[in-house]
Amino acid sequence: MHIKEMKLANFKGFSAGLPPLQFNIPNGELGSGLNIFVGENNTGKSTLLEAIDFLRNGTKKPVEVIKNKNNGAEAVVEILFQGDVDSVIDGFSQPNKVAVFKRYVFGEARENIRFSRDTADIKAIKLWSNADGIYQNETGIDGPAKKLFEANFVWADTNPNDEVSFGATTICGNLLKEIASGFTETDDYRIFSESFHQTFNSEDSGLRQVLRGIEEKTQEIFREQFGDAGISFRFDELKIESFFKNTVIDIDDGVNTSMDEKGSGMQRSVALALLQVYAEELTKHPDGNDIKKPFFLFIDEPEICLHPKAQERLLDAILEISRTKQVFLTTHSPYFISTNHLHRVGLFIFKKANNQHSIEVIGGNNRLLPWSPTWGEINFKAYQLPTIEFHNELYGRLQEISTQTQIIGFDGWLEAQGFPKIKQWIKEANGVAGNSVDVTLQTFIRNKIHHPENSTMQTLEYSRDELSQSIQEMIGLIEANNQTAVEDGL
Repeated sequence: MHIKEMKLANFKGFSAGLPPLQFNIPNGELGSGLNIFVGENNTGKSTLLEAIDFLRNGTKKPVEVIKNKNNGAEAVVEILFQGDVDSVIDGFSQPNKVAVFKRYVFGEARENIRFSRDTADIKAIKLWSNADGIYQNETGIDGPAKKLFEANFVWADTNPNDEVSFGATTICGNLLKEIASGFTETDDYRIFSESFHQTFNSEDSGLRQVLRGIEEKTQEIFREQFGDAGISFRFDELKIESFFKNTVIDIDDGVNTSMDEKGSGMQRSVALALLQVYAEELTKHPDGNDIKKPFFLFIDEPEICLHPKAQERLLDAILEISRTKQVFLTTHSPYFISTNHLHRVGLFIFKKANNQHSIEVIGGNNRLLPWSPTWGEINFKAYQLPTIEFHNELYGRLQEISTQTQIIGFDGWLEAQGFPKIKQWIKEANGVAGNSVDVTLQTFIRNKIHHPENSTMQTLEYSRDELSQSIQEMIGLIEANNQTAVEDGL
């Protein structure tokens, strides 16, 4: 069971006009379950993760913080899950809610179930009735719904040392809790328990002999002041997870020290590694069945504190995980958007204009180039950053469309498409300058990129604005060609 679609309305910076988002679902191929969110700061990347967290876990924040401030309407988050839904319900729902959930499974293969949460009734998860075309509010469904899937979030502002501590809600604390859940039934724990009570509670123990004097004095004073009563100390056995609170992770990277003495990059790397282990343990069926509980991993800016090589290694690990699990991450790092496997990844460009958020999907059925998405394309669309790499890609694609392999012939084709020849280029042969030739801005920039050895032209440069203009004009021509091909059924 995976997250197929998400709808968001009036949630923080997103208004009611945001189209439904379709996410990548793992199919066994490297990177197939990875969804990457790219864009400038304050464009809503982390907000999307917060919305998923809101749907599953609710929030303790005031609703005014969640609602879109432009219209004040109720914030709504909807998620469509798709896959072997019935098996997940059978395997992980509490028994008295199985029938309730199954009433809301729909689709020819019973592959869909849809959940919603809104700020009008913030404590309730609602289920979509496909037959009635409305959401229904089933009593007592909020907690059981959480048990159907796990969602773990690593936020950009999280202290990685906190995540590898052993508190009740941390990665390490939950991991050890899962591992130890059956430990209390083992012979090892039985021996420990007997030894604990022998040491602390047996009348024959040395500790009890010391305490007996304290008990007798306390009891004597109590009887004089308050009346007859027996007073004694009893030591209750600690819960198993209490023993983990003082656990320390040691790391030997040439110098063996506790983790909190290592740098932030090392701490974050260990936290992410532990999260992967935790995911494997958490998704196991309690009866050892083959069915796995759906697990979703959300990482906000995974590049934080990691040097480039470590970022590449982390990406390799995430790509491997995404063969079978969905991973969602936000990033500004070029190392996460320059992989050879990017064509399999779900890539979402977040933008903000006139105080409105929008999201553009790159790749899939929305390809500018046959080999989209590329590093240069992402940088231009997400950050308005023109690069020579993207210029080369666009120029090459138009040469392919025009079937003009020679620069002179291709430049004439560009002129016929409405691109004026506003620049001059002087070709150089063996260091000797030739005649000046009128060329388009696109060809001038292409020649400057490909012929840095041309000393005659070295003093004539193109500006960043001209590079951006040239790229934008070529994008327009390619998009028009793509639209014509769609209309012609090609």
